[in-house]
Amino acid sequence: MRRQLGLLLCLVSLAAFGAAGCRSKNKEAKSEESPESANLELELPESSTPLESHKERVGKLTVDGKDYSEPRGVRRYLKVDVKEGQDTVKVVYDYWPKTYMQVIRTKIVKLEKGKLTKASLLKPDKETPDDIRPIFVPTPPGVVREMCKMAKVGKDDVVYDIGCGDGRLVITAVKEFGAKRGVGIELKSELVEQCKKSAEKEGVSQRTEFRCEDALKIKDYSEATVVLLYVGDEFGEVLGPVLKKVLKPGARIVSHRFSLGDWKPDTTKKIKDKNNSGDDDEFELLLWTIRP
Repeated sequence: MRRQLGLLLCLVSLAAFGAAGCRSKNKEAKSEESPESANLELELPESSTPLESHKERVGKLTVDGKDYSEPRGVRRYLKVDVKEGQDTVKVVYDYWPKTYMQVIRTKIVKLEKGKLTKASLLKPDKETPDDIRPIFVPTPPGVVREMCKMAKVGKDDVVYDIGCGDGRLVITAVKEFGAKRGVGIELKSELVEQCKKSAEKEGVSQRTEFRCEDALKIKDYSEATVVLLYVGDEFGEVLGPVLKKVLKPGARIVSHRFSLGDWKPDTTKKIKDKNNSGDDDEFELLLWTIRP
């Protein structure tokens, strides 16, 4: 009995010691994020949980180049150093609002000496626009053709695909629908090279052009009579006002799945076709026409 009682007391002591250790660690972790010891409080947007196949797609937070990604959270209290002769820091939050969309948001924050400065990164900063990078996901061939039909692509059209990926939309518009010219804009140079090789193989290289550029930094799309899109909502929200401003009357925009901010489409259509896995699926296409 005494032996059992002694064993019980020993276990209780160990549990108490372990709990105290946990409390100590939690207190230490909390102090790193405590407003009392911080000079910068940040409010951050949620970053999506990465897919098992892409665990690297997690949010990253830096202040003047120093990594503050851990511990993660949407509200952060940081003790940051300001460079001599300066009173501002550069906050960069690289996050994934959706698993297929990377957004790099930057904000220059002015700190007040001896005070806690609050800054929100929930919305883009006008002075430092977001860098938005959709992940390339191919549009199934049947959907590509339906997009060209919906845009009424013909022999007089100059077709732009913004975020062209492997170039299939541009190549199809020119080869199968007879477009006068096709232009693909893509941020990744390796995809641009793939586009050029595919255009050469399909015999349309003379009527196609593929450019490695950031589409959101291009301000003049006035040459386009048709614009084809498969980009995220965040990308479309920024691109929409540019297209609305510069495209000429009669130009058509067709988007696979995604919107252009609060600019309502003229037509929305759902179609059934095979997805990239060869299974039956449903797809939504949206059409805008530029009015005089």
